[in-house]
Amino acid sequence: MSNKDIKLALNQGVDLKPTTTSGICRAVVLDADKRFDLTWDRFLRLHRTAEAIKRIVKSSDSILDVGGFDGALALFLPQYDIDVLDPITTGGTGLSITTEPYDAVVSVDALEHVAPEDRQSFLEQLCKVARQSCFINFPGRQSAAAQELILELTNNPLVKEHVEWQLPDSDYVKQHLESSGFLVETQKHSSLAQWISQYLLQTVAPDLAAKANRHLLEHHLDAPFDTPLYDLVIGKRIK
Repeated sequence: MSNKDIKLALNQGVDLKPTTTSGICRAVVLDADKRFDLTWDRFLRLHRTAEAIKRIVKSSDSILDVGGFDGALALFLPQYDIDVLDPITTGGTGLSITTEPYDAVVSVDALEHVAPEDRQSFLEQLCKVARQSCFINFPGRQSAAAQELILELTNNPLVKEHVEWQLPDSDYVKQHLESSGFLVETQKHSSLAQWISQYLLQTVAPDLAAKANRHLLEHHLDAPFDTPLYDLVIGKRIK
């Protein structure tokens, strides 16, 4: 992931405590209800990933969240022990810093911020560390035109990478996991149309967006949609 001076809001419901491995911290949940302070899109992608994890991963299993920033995934999985590796918050710059495998490895909205020429290596490292399962979430290529529109309207540098680097190909990610010994399924989720309106609102009026986000999450979390925003690739090791 590239280095940028971007002010991302740390969620106050979780804290990161250093572990014995430099660059990896343990996410400690202080207040799980603070998950509702997350932006609409971040809540949705973490929620969907957490639901998939609960279906496959035992609460006693070890989990590594790669690119997990503040560890907010733990707000959705308070009964799990989750370690976080992130270049901004933990100083972790690569999976090579850990020689110990984890039962499950998670990467939520990180792959699209890896330079295209480095994505194969990134996926190889995720698969190498994942003992039993792997969960990779990213904006799907079906959202490309909407990403271009959001970049034009907001000039957000993170979205700029979505556009200039091209979004990951879910078929490629699926094939890579399969070749690494995983049985793979892909879930497409979250409304692209709703993302456009909410992303613009949180850009121009973040205080108003917070109230709208809470309403959408509490009352329309599973509302039907036509075009999905995200692809969630789930791998369960079979060999």
